[in-house]
Amino acid sequence: MRWIIRLLGVFVTLAVLGVVALLMVPAERIAGLAAAQLGQSLGRAVTISGAVQPIFWPHLGVRAEGVGVANPDWVSEGPMLSATALSVRLPWTAILDGTPQIDEITLIAPQITLVRAADGRASWEMAASTAPGAGTQSIAPAIAIAMAEITDGSLRYIDAQAGERFEITAIDARLTLPRDGALSLAGRATAQGVPMAFSFDLAALSDLMAGRLSDGALGLEWAGGTARFDGQLGLSPVFSGQLSLDASDLTPLAGLAGVAMPDLPQGFGRQRVALSGQVALSDEGSAHLRDGRLQLDQTGFALALDLTQGAERPMIRGTVTADALTLPGGDDSATGGQGWSRVPIDVSGLFATDAEIALRLGALGLGDIALGPVDLTATLTRGRLVLDIARLAAYGGAVSGQFVVNGRGGLSVGGDLSASDIALLPMLRDFAGFERLEGTGAGRLRFLGVGNDMASIMAGLSGEGELRLGAGALRGIDLAAMIRNRDTSLQGAGARTVYDSARASFTIADGVLANDDLTLAAGWGGATGAGRVDLGGQSLDYRMIPAIAQSGDNGAIRVPVLIRGPWSGPSIRLDLEYLAQQELAVERARLEAEAQARIDAEVDRLEAEARARANEALGTQLQQGDTVQDARDALEQRLRDEAEQQLLRLLGRGN
Repeated sequence: MRWIIRLLGVFVTLAVLGVVALLMVPAERIAGLAAAQLGQSLGRAVTISGAVQPIFWPHLGVRAEGVGVANPDWVSEGPMLSATALSVRLPWTAILDGTPQIDEITLIAPQITLVRAADGRASWEMAASTAPGAGTQSIAPAIAIAMAEITDGSLRYIDAQAGERFEITAIDARLTLPRDGALSLAGRATAQGVPMAFSFDLAALSDLMAGRLSDGALGLEWAGGTARFDGQLGLSPVFSGQLSLDASDLTPLAGLAGVAMPDLPQGFGRQRVALSGQVALSDEGSAHLRDGRLQLDQTGFALALDLTQGAERPMIRGTVTADALTLPGGDDSATGGQGWSRVPIDVSGLFATDAEIALRLGALGLGDIALGPVDLTATLTRGRLVLDIARLAAYGGAVSGQFVVNGRGGLSVGGDLSASDIALLPMLRDFAGFERLEGTGAGRLRFLGVGNDMASIMAGLSGEGELRLGAGALRGIDLAAMIRNRDTSLQGAGARTVYDSARASFTIADGVLANDDLTLAAGWGGATGAGRVDLGGQSLDYRMIPAIAQSGDNGAIRVPVLIRGPWSGPSIRLDLEYLAQQELAVERARLEAEAQARIDAEVDRLEAEARARANEALGTQLQQGDTVQDARDALEQRLRDEAEQQLLRLLGRGN
């Protein structure tokens, strides 16, 4: 902004001096003097390559052709400004009474090229001039301009630092600067191929040039929308005021910002984006939004946000609230047996900024999935997004915990989630296409998945968890009737296995969930279960062993049921082979027990006979259960007793 004002001020001053000199100085001399004066004031080489033509009637003026202002020598894209012609018109009264008054300035076909180098240098940064009368702070407030006009202009902006460039063409603009210093600029241009109108009004140009804030307004209008700012403006740049935007197409604004317009999701700003609120930009470069309202199609948000500049990327802090938010639905290939989506998941946007945002939603929609109030905090740090979920109402219950999306070194997702009172049938139908389990459930899940698409993530999933179910039913099969009647046809629509409760724990490795402790309690008896669920392949291989209670003391009927196949439609059958193996194992154990009993009895008989013979031969009193050591000890004692008797008889005979 400052270089534009400086350039305009120099043109005006030079016109005042040049027109007066037209009566006595040749045109070529005027061109040289004008170029030298401009160059000294701007600190850039200025050329006037064409003719300089004086105008005397009905107004005093001058027209110069081939006007150019050079860029710094490190810019190779051409001059900063080149124009086919420049004309200045003054009223005779301004010359006669010495009043700096301009009736009209016209700049024809100007081409402006602005460049930011890779090292941050900007081509429009100019050294302040010390030439007498050239300082913009003294010139701008003192000059009145009835009209300054640009026709058929263009502007190129090249940012080598960010690797971006954009162009505005067909610029037609008019500027007025009355003696009171109120500046008004309005015109039309084409940005990113879209025609648009713009306006800029400033209450006091002198305040702006002196480094103070001035009341002002900015406006843009194009076929796809409007944007306006009303408040205070400064050159730093600093501003504060009311912002309003309402658009169905944001491409021109994205082009002005030097960024590509992203492909917005359906229902998330494709048809309409509206923003309003109090905005401010400080000297330190921080931006603030208060009382903000954002409308994305049919969804409205209340915003209070602060943007500060970090060492690597911006930081956004604040709160976002909405009555309801609907996000685009997921890929239908994730359910119905079609397999998980292999469409790559782009998380590059996670590195655009860091953030700490509290999100409060009255309702959340994910395609056809409707969730209740949401209360969470989102923390984004160097491409890693952490959602700390205080409460997420879902399917009649609630979910809490932490969910992480990490874009560093590839995509990974993980979490530690707890759920209570969840309605199982709608939840499993929405997320996995599984419609066979009724009732409510609670549990906990810890998981980690790595991959750049859903199929890879699910195929490599790892984790652990537990599940606790209240009263419910397994649809599509009547286990009790099937076991009692040994009839596998008791399944399909209308068949149900009712239960009172169920518990299970599980582990997940390489996308396969394994469980071996399912316990199901029911009035008809109950069941245990174990098996595997291939989460990546969306299939089941699970065995349940119902225990069907019988009347009297007849025990329970136990016939295993095998559930196998894709979880969208698994086959359910009596596992007679497993039952036969179990019955064979039981019979083998019975026969082995009987054989062992006969062996033990024969061993006892032989041991009894051996003890009797030993007692008879040795004169001992060995009993059942005595060991060989007991027999040895008894024999040694008998021999000692006999030796003593013999010794006593010998001693008695000697006496």
